[in-house]
Amino acid sequence: MNLSRILLVLCLALPLCAQAQAANDAESMYQKGLQYQTGEGVLQNYAQAAEWYAKAADQGHPAAQNRLAQHLFEGLGTAQDTQAALTWFARAAESGDAGYQFDYATALQTMGMETQAAQVYLLAADQGHLEAQTSLGVLYQNGQGVPQDLERARALYEGPADAGLARAQNNLGLLYVRGDGVEQDYEHAAQLFQLAAEQGLHTAMTNLGVMYENGFGVERDETRAHELYRMGGRKETGEQIALPLYDPRLAPPVMTPEAQEILQRSAQARDPIAQFQLAWLLLQPRTVPFEDQRLAARLMEEAAKSGLSSAMANLGWMYFSGLGVPQDYVLGHMWLVLASASGDAQIQAVNAQLSRNLLPSQIDEAQEKAMAYLQAKH
Repeated sequence: MNLSRILLVLCLALPLCAQAQAANDAESMYQKGLQYQTGEGVLQNYAQAAEWYAKAADQGHPAAQNRLAQHLFEGLGTAQDTQAALTWFARAAESGDAGYQFDYATALQTMGMETQAAQVYLLAADQGHLEAQTSLGVLYQNGQGVPQDLERARALYEGPADAGLARAQNNLGLLYVRGDGVEQDYEHAAQLFQLAAEQGLHTAMTNLGVMYENGFGVERDETRAHELYRMGGRKETGEQIALPLYDPRLAPPVMTPEAQEILQRSAQARDPIAQFQLAWLLLQPRTVPFEDQRLAARLMEEAAKSGLSSAMANLGWMYFSGLGVPQDYVLGHMWLVLASASGDAQIQAVNAQLSRNLLPSQIDEAQEKAMAYLQAKH
């Protein structure tokens, strides 16, 4: 191969190499953002996550564009800017990914732009996205952004309901109760509510309770109805995790009097493992005396400050609950952020469970406090 041909090959290859390198860089930036968002191996920091997502988004990475849009829409780690969020949602949706189209449509609907939302939901629904089909069905059921069409709503609900989507099952059940777009059928409605309730959808539990109270499609049962009302009235927080957590790396505490005496002496000597175990034991009764709560909090804090991640997580839970300490959501989240950096999946699940209703400003403050705590330790 002569020199001119080699140069020609290089000239053709260089742009492709540059494109490949840019794609790799964008993916690396996106993964870095994910790492900071989840706290996987690093201190959870939404501001850092948003910065990395922005860098990858600028290079055309659809997943990063979608994540950045979510941060901007909610004001997580960055100033809330719904218009900028919609722009990034739109760019991500342009990739053709049904999930990103659904997120964009949901944001549009939240902003009261139902006509545009319906158009984007349709794009995702045509790709078989079950949540998009259900959300589009809601718009047709209510006549929002589209002419009301109850039969179209029914058709849109049926596929996701058959696939087991609880929201679609509940919505379809309501159509059968009312006879909207279908022939009224209480028995089928009750079956659909039952399927959705079994998946933990509290609205469906309440609807099923109405059916039992009135004997619609089921045998009348007021006791069952009131039980369902109680269950349906509970706040939907997803799967509950038993707290306080116990560190799976440790053997369970021995409960003999001699072993308990040794444990207490070790805790008094500031052994962090003993402090953690004694605090955990103090928190086991259903009703913990206030003095025991305060002692457990003090022991758990000392164990947490030694770096024991399970102690950090439990201390965070205690601050959220006001158990032995003044209730403080920011401090609670701070300790859970620190604990989550251990990579423990159960601790990260507790963090997600307890922090889901925090304000963005509270999350930012807690993450800043966690960073300051670590910097002061080193």
